Amino acid sequence: MQHSPAQPCLLKQHNAALDGLRGIAVSLVFLFHADIPGFSGGFIGVDIFFVLSGFLITILLLQENRNRFPSGLGYFYMRRILRLMPGLVFMLLTFLAFSIFYFRSPNDIARQFQDAMIALFYSSNWTRALGLHRPEILGHTWSLAIEEQFYLLWPILLMIISGLSMRYRSFVIGISLALSWGWRVYLLYAGASWDRLYNGLDCRADMLLTGCLLASLLNAGALKSWKQSRLVSSATLSIALFTVAIMANKADWQQPPLYIWQFGAAEFATALIILELVSVPEGILSSILSAKPLAWLGSISYGIYLWHYPILWFLQKTPFSKPQQAVLAALLTLGFSLFSWRLIERPFLRLKERFRRQAP
Repeated sequence: MQHSPAQPCLLKQHNAALDGLRGIAVSLVFLFHADIPGFSGGFIGVDIFFVLSGFLITILLLQENRNRFPSGLGYFYMRRILRLMPGLVFMLLTFLAFSIFYFRSPNDIARQFQDAMIALFYSSNWTRALGLHRPEILGHTWSLAIEEQFYLLWPILLMIISGLSMRYRSFVIGISLALSWGWRVYLLYAGASWDRLYNGLDCRADMLLTGCLLASLLNAGALKSWKQSRLVSSATLSIALFTVAIMANKADWQQPPLYIWQFGAAEFATALIILELVSVPEGILSSILSAKPLAWLGSISYGIYLWHYPILWFLQKTPFSKPQQAVLAALLTLGFSLFSWRLIERPFLRLKERFRRQAP
């Protein structure tokens, strides 16, 4: 049966609860990298970011460009550059300056410069996926590379399918999602390494596409029943939250179940959480995640992600105990992130708004 045309779902320009979700996600990643007991699966914070990125980018493209993507792609790419590059470049320059004083061997210093170039050109995921084991101290930039590669490709692909009805567009996205999952499972049974499965864009695209599918359905008004059927949606949301909590505690990135079904469970659960936050902004979960400390943490989550891993790496070379390293890393990460946000990133964000206003 053909659905009647639905009004697009208009996403608020700023949603504090989504900031709070970012705050949770980046906290999980920090706790995982700091080896805090009980968070062996905290790496799923990255997958929360992936789903959220796919959702936000897709719904903004659908709403801003109204099927006139060719004339708006340049503005989109400029906004991405202005949002992401200043913070990354500042972190890399600081890292290189410190490396010159920290490392004694010219070969070690040269290696850090090479790794910085790998990170700058968003190729860390493939150097790791292909077994080169680079970069090391900047290894966390693999996820930034995946997102940037997605930002490069997805708007073009969305432009191609933008003329389709919501039903067919969502079908194409869903099939693409399933193909990424199937390809990952195939590679797993074909003997691919954990690094290949974990870092390859082709093996992780289903997380991003899950967010894209949610955006396509929500923008077309196809998920109104979520807000209307509160008993069912509340029960489903509870299962989703439980799933994320269990995975953050138990998941292991070097075990087959993660790649067969656990990633799928995490991305579906994250999509349901995002659906709740956007559809029911007055709900209990939205109120919790909108709390100022969480929302504030989420607002600087990009900087936190950029800085936390190299800081932890260098502190692990000190005689401080693990708890002391974690506390020091948290304080230093917050300090550098705040400095980056206020003096580096925010001025460029003002330029970003010019491109938003000019977009058709």
